[in-house]
Amino acid sequence: MYNKAMKLVIQIPAHNEEASIGAVLEGLPKKIEGIDEIINVVLDDGSNDETKKIASEHNAKIISFKKRQGLSSIFKLGVEYALFCQADILVNIDGDNQYKASDIEKLIKPILQNEADITIGARPIDKIKNFSFFKKNLQKFGSFMVKLISREDVKDAPSGFRAFNTNALLHLNIFNPFSYTIESIIQAHNKNLIIKNIDIEINEQENRKSKLFKNNFDYIFEQTKNLIRFFIIYRPARFFILFGTLLFLIGFSIGIRFLFYQNGHIQSLILCAIVLTLSFICYTLAILGDLLSINRKLLEEIRYELRYKKYKK
Repeated sequence: MYNKAMKLVIQIPAHNEEASIGAVLEGLPKKIEGIDEIINVVLDDGSNDETKKIASEHNAKIISFKKRQGLSSIFKLGVEYALFCQADILVNIDGDNQYKASDIEKLIKPILQNEADITIGARPIDKIKNFSFFKKNLQKFGSFMVKLISREDVKDAPSGFRAFNTNALLHLNIFNPFSYTIESIIQAHNKNLIIKNIDIEINEQENRKSKLFKNNFDYIFEQTKNLIRFFIIYRPARFFILFGTLLFLIGFSIGIRFLFYQNGHIQSLILCAIVLTLSFICYTLAILGDLLSINRKLLEEIRYELRYKKYKK
């Protein structure tokens, strides 16, 4: 059925997950068709409870930070480890036991069949009992905004249940300290990587506080800030042209108003000049941003070649 047997690394980011890490590790598949070797890795992000002890009792490989670094940093560490192990597939599953580990086989199947570079587990958002009406719609709206920016039809953008092939791992360049989930989708589209949505089930849990953000409004603020940042980084020309055009239309309207009321209203002329100048600056930034974007792509190609030579020996 598959071209060759492969090595699979399953990584579990964890910060103080003593209550659930054991159940996650126990649920991981021991054998999958087409996979010769499975390596289970717990990425301990500065836990001060029994997370590492429980992981060790389940014979998992443990890589840890002494001080908490954040989700993006721990994920990047896992990517480097998977490449070091020369893994053919990396699966990321959260340590809170939200996702059903039995779905890993379903998650990696498109990659084994060379139909996708990245697969993302899409949760049944409407059926999650501990998600409020507000949170359900917030998740949907967030995925919709990611779809607009990335041009990828991703059902569940914040999902942490994902699989990557080696090519995708070599291309990833995560820099956002908050979370890797959205940025990796945008980068995948820019690198012409194929993403597939995989419908999954979840383990029902009690409503517990997120360790990534304080509350829904904190999450909205962080993700909005990051979406704008990603738009500027990955679509600089479009961002500044849109913003510049908006300013131009405002300035033009103010100028028309001044011409219509020719007696006085010198303030309108001054404001018109300021807004049109800002519009010109935005158009200039669009050109500069496009040039910087080209430079960034060249640097990413160089980094890809260096990582390929380093890990694909």
